[in-house]
Amino acid sequence: MIYFLNRGLILEQLVEKGIETYFSLLRVDKYYKNYSIKITNEHPFAQLILSDGPATNAASLFPVIVVATEHESKPDELSQLTDWIESMCIEPADLRAEEGEKSEIEKRYDMITPRIMQELREAMDAREDKRIFGSSFFIRRRDRISIEIWAENPQLKNELYELIRLYVCGFMRNYLAELYRGYFSELKEGGESPLVIFDSSVRGQRSNNFNVDFGIELVGSHLTFDADYIIEQTVIDTEVVDVKNLLLEVINHVKDHEHQTRQWVAAAETAQKLAKTPRT
Repeated sequence: MIYFLNRGLILEQLVEKGIETYFSLLRVDKYYKNYSIKITNEHPFAQLILSDGPATNAASLFPVIVVATEHESKPDELSQLTDWIESMCIEPADLRAEEGEKSEIEKRYDMITPRIMQELREAMDAREDKRIFGSSFFIRRRDRISIEIWAENPQLKNELYELIRLYVCGFMRNYLAELYRGYFSELKEGGESPLVIFDSSVRGQRSNNFNVDFGIELVGSHLTFDADYIIEQTVIDTEVVDVKNLLLEVINHVKDHEHQTRQWVAAAETAQKLAKTPRT
């Protein structure tokens, strides 16, 4: 049986939570007592376009800081540097967990479901050597993160921009690098983090953004930066027995499984067509 275990990254959510923590430590709510500053991944303009409410409702959405992914791609300077593959072996201890805790596999693959975990345990119990094998594909990607600031007060907008710029160019890079290193606990301590944010990629526009489409006059700032990171997809094949040719055997089984799936789909489509064909 083939299983896909995924370790992804939604960077915009990490950045949003990081800014929330940063503002909490700054006691921003105590300093700007007359304003409720919102930090979100959902753009308020989309909400306003779909809403027929008055301008007073629009004003309640601002000031706001919007964190979003502008686009993602392969790092240009690493285009000739191939992603790598490593063999993977799961043992019973990797699937065990204390009550209320996560197993090592669940900690590593944050997108895994309880059903898959149960099936992996059953497959482990069925194996004589109590080991399951697979291959891990490590993939390099780059996100361009966009941070927009919208407010009615120009001075407030400028001050929020400065707070964000200092955070992005300062503490945030080390904070996110160390946080993401924890997700890749198998990396050697002190080695390069799987998440890197380059100071030279930070670009900003403090002023000259306006919006009057929603019955209020808004001023905006915009800041972007690039982040390189690694994500992982592991293919587990419970039928693999030849550890020496682990990678090749896993890939072959995946291809066979894909071929069988296509055959099943084609057979189902043929059966549906025959069922709809009038009999003579």
